[in-house]
Amino acid sequence: MKFKLAAAILAAGLPLASMAFAQDTAQSTAPADLAVIDACLKKVEKTGGFGSACVGLVADPCIKAAEGANDDVARWKACAARELAVWTQKTSEALKKVQAGGFADAIKAVNDSQKTFAASRDRLCAVFDNVDPGMYRGGASYCRLRETANRSLSLIKLGAAVNEH
Repeated sequence: MKFKLAAAILAAGLPLASMAFAQDTAQSTAPADLAVIDACLKKVEKTGGFGSACVGLVADPCIKAAEGANDDVARWKACAARELAVWTQKTSEALKKVQAGGFADAIKAVNDSQKTFAASRDRLCAVFDNVDPGMYRGGASYCRLRETANRSLSLIKLGAAVNEH
């Protein structure tokens, strides 16, 4: 009975959760970028850490390599978009794991918050395109990467917690 209920909730809830990230999936995830983040997250999982040290592992070296080019800002944004694609995928995976846990209150809370997350994140991050590009390299794109990564890390922890059986 619990399995059928969880499956029904999962089927009903996934479209809502995935809609919030539809705009982020335009950039496909590069396997090498995903491997870098996955390797870091596996190390963090062993130590029980949160994973914040894994944020920027793709974008930061890419941004550093792009410094000095004529179109630094455009390249910085492209670097951030590469890693954002990874964290968007990680978020989708984490959402599925939370839903698979079968805890109705957790599923409802996550689905409700996902409905507004992308819009809230994008409103905040738009401000970073209006500051000196050197202050936050990649502007709104890098902000979206960081906000999505932090969200993903929280959902990964929640997914692990609700699936401990």
